[in-house]
Amino acid sequence: MLKRNTYSTLKYLLISSMVLLLSACAMPISSPPEDLQRIPQNPQVFVDPHHGVQPLLSADRQQQLAATMRTRHYQPWHSEGPLTTTQKPFWAIDWITTHQVYAANLRPLDEDQRQALIDLTRQEDYPSQHRPAIMLRSCSARALPSYSPLFNDPQRPGSGFPFDQLQHAILPANTPVVITHQSTDQAWTFVESVAVYGWVPTDAVMEINEELRNELETLPLVSLAEDDVAILDTDNQWRFASRNGTVLPLVRRSDHSATIRIAVSDTDHQIRLCDATLPDSAVAPFPLPLTSSQLAQRAATMMGQTYDWGEQFGGRDCSATLRDLFAPFGIGLPRNSSQQAQVGNILPLADLSPEQREQMILTQGIPFATLISLPGHIMLYVGQYDGRAIVLHTLWGLKTTSLFGKERRWLVGKTVLTTLQPGLEQDNLWQSIGDLRSRITQMSLPLQPAQPEQED
Repeated sequence: MLKRNTYSTLKYLLISSMVLLLSACAMPISSPPEDLQRIPQNPQVFVDPHHGVQPLLSADRQQQLAATMRTRHYQPWHSEGPLTTTQKPFWAIDWITTHQVYAANLRPLDEDQRQALIDLTRQEDYPSQHRPAIMLRSCSARALPSYSPLFNDPQRPGSGFPFDQLQHAILPANTPVVITHQSTDQAWTFVESVAVYGWVPTDAVMEINEELRNELETLPLVSLAEDDVAILDTDNQWRFASRNGTVLPLVRRSDHSATIRIAVSDTDHQIRLCDATLPDSAVAPFPLPLTSSQLAQRAATMMGQTYDWGEQFGGRDCSATLRDLFAPFGIGLPRNSSQQAQVGNILPLADLSPEQREQMILTQGIPFATLISLPGHIMLYVGQYDGRAIVLHTLWGLKTTSLFGKERRWLVGKTVLTTLQPGLEQDNLWQSIGDLRSRITQMSLPLQPAQPEQED
């Protein structure tokens, strides 16, 4: 009887231990990565005091790039058809047709819902219109004419919320666009800018005539330097909120304020131009002098901001952070990370070991002027700390894999400064933490021209 009781006790203890072990392995990590406490979360700390005010580009070269960005900004008003940057405008139809996708209730999208979305697009009639227009308010550009989200398998890490696959990006208020199509019910309008295209609510955009377009295009540009500053017209009526990195036409500037010109819809639903005045602190000259000190100062305002896939809730994801960071300097980066990675002089790293990749970044990277890319993510190299490469990035989470192969995400969810091995302190027998170095494919220098390919 004693042996039987001892055996039962040992069996109970063994099972209890296994349950506790499995539970511990399955529990998500609640503490932030140690990097966020150890590494100063202020980009200005990484500015070389001897070279921080030296231009990263010649004045002439920066003015050329700013002029190019300005031309591209207004390009939709001078196009003769759909923009060449609008690639696969109906890609989402192929996606929902060939893949199992999930609706807002995290249930599979049924056939009736799928067909209703397809019918709304009138894909076979695109392009059905060509009208220069301007965004009246900031709103999401969607891959299909619907605000309802669609996800890949929500049970897979990185595939559920907030990764709504229909969310392209935010089109800020007063962005020049061209209208090329409309939904069957006319509730949605397909618009195209050089950086973003997609479906927006019809009342968020309005056609703009040549006279008003010319008036706006003749004015110099100014860059908005803060998020969420109320933009009020001369009648003190709220029109929209500012967004850091947006460029708008400047009327005049004083020591305490700046007056911009904006397009609005009047009470008769006719478009007109009016002026709005902002505090001087909310705007910056365009282009700003391109130095690591100025870049760090602008980046400091973004630190700790919430990660936001496709900017759907007013925040930013990794590529939106870099786009808005560089825009005030006249550097027009594309919208998504894969396109940003192709800008400038590219140095491949995929054939190197993880250690060699980091060493290459440390020796060849230019602080505040080097982008580090891996599939689905992009970062800005800002310098080194204790001999490690430090990057600025808007990070959703770190991949974790348990001893038994269970994959999760260690959520970070904001703009941070880290090493290329954030969370390494939690790498142990029971779980591994994804090493960013092993996934880096290349570094690129967006301020340098692309090098010509070598002939064989």
